[in-house]
Amino acid sequence: MMPEASVIVLNYNRAELTAGAVESLLAQKAVKPEVIVIDNGSTDGSPEKIAGRFYNQITLVRNSENRGFSPACNQGFALAKSKWVALMNNDAVADEWWLRNSLSRAGTGDKIGVVIPKIVNHFDRQKLDGIGVGFWLDGLSRARHRGEPDGAGWDGDSPQIFSGCACLLRRQMVEELGGFDPGFFAYSEDSDLGIRSYLSGWQSVFAPEAVVYHRYSGTSAGQAGYSPLKLYYVERNRIRILLRYYPWRLVLLSPFTSLCRYAYLAGQVVLGRGKGPGLGAWSGLRALSRAVFDAMVSLPEQVRLRKKWRASKEARLALERLIRGNYIPLKTIARLD
Repeated sequence: MMPEASVIVLNYNRAELTAGAVESLLAQKAVKPEVIVIDNGSTDGSPEKIAGRFYNQITLVRNSENRGFSPACNQGFALAKSKWVALMNNDAVADEWWLRNSLSRAGTGDKIGVVIPKIVNHFDRQKLDGIGVGFWLDGLSRARHRGEPDGAGWDGDSPQIFSGCACLLRRQMVEELGGFDPGFFAYSEDSDLGIRSYLSGWQSVFAPEAVVYHRYSGTSAGQAGYSPLKLYYVERNRIRILLRYYPWRLVLLSPFTSLCRYAYLAGQVVLGRGKGPGLGAWSGLRALSRAVFDAMVSLPEQVRLRKKWRASKEARLALERLIRGNYIPLKTIARLD
C-alpha cells in the first residue's frame, strides 16, 4: 500500500539529532509515513547507530561522501513512493499532527505544489523560527519572521517560498522541475526550487496548524558559530539567485546593497553577537572572496537560466511581486545566526 507521505531526513555525523527527528516522524498521528534517511558520508558511526536503532522502520541510504543537501535530497525524491514528499532537517522534531495537518491543506487544490508549515524555535517555543522564506536586495534569502513571537495572528500569513528545513512537496511538481539544483550543494536551493515552482504556476499554501520545532543551524554551524564554509555557500548561492531571477537594476545595485550588509555583519563579528565569533576576519574574507569568484565563474550558466525564467513579461512582473512582497529588512537579513 502506498504511504500517504514520504519524509526525507539527511544525516551527517549527528546520529542523536537524527534519531530524535526520526522518532518524531514515526510517532505521527493518523499518518504512517515512509521515512528515508540519507547519510551523507558520516565518519562517526552514524549509519550503524541509526540502522541499529530503527532497523526495518526506515529506508537508510549510505553515501560514501558528503554530497550536499541538494543532491542528497534528490536521491530521496527518487526513492520516495508517495504522491507527497516532505523534507525535515535532522535538527528538527515534528509535532505529532504535522503530516496529517499538512496533507489536509494539500488536498484543497489540484495545483497546490507546496505546503508550508509553521516552524517554531525548539528552545523557546513562544518564538518563531520562520514561516517560509523572504529576500534581501542582493539575492540573499532567509526565514521570514524569525525570532518574532508566535501566536494566532500568523494564521492568515501567506508565504510563497518554502524553507527546506520543513515542508511538504507534491512529487509531480518536484519531478517536473527536476528537483533541487545539485550545483547549490547547500543553502538557497530551497529558494531556487520555490521560485521555479512559483513561476511554473504551482501554488504554495500555509498550514499554521502544521508545526515543526527547529534547532536552528544545529547541524551546519553547531557550537562553532557561523563557519567560513557556511558563509561561502550562503554567499555563492545568493549570487546565483540574484543573477537568475532579479531585475537588472537590483543586480547592478548589488555591490552597494551587499556592502551595506557586509558592514552590518562585520559589526556583529566585532561585537561578538550572534554566532559571529565562529568567523575570523581573514577566514571570513577568504570565504567571501572565494564565493564571489566561484559565482562569477558560473556566470554563463546563470545567464542561460535567467533567459529561461525571465523570458516573458508575466514572469518578470511575477518576480518583482515576489521579491517586493517578501522583502526582509537589513537588520534581520544580516543577522549572524
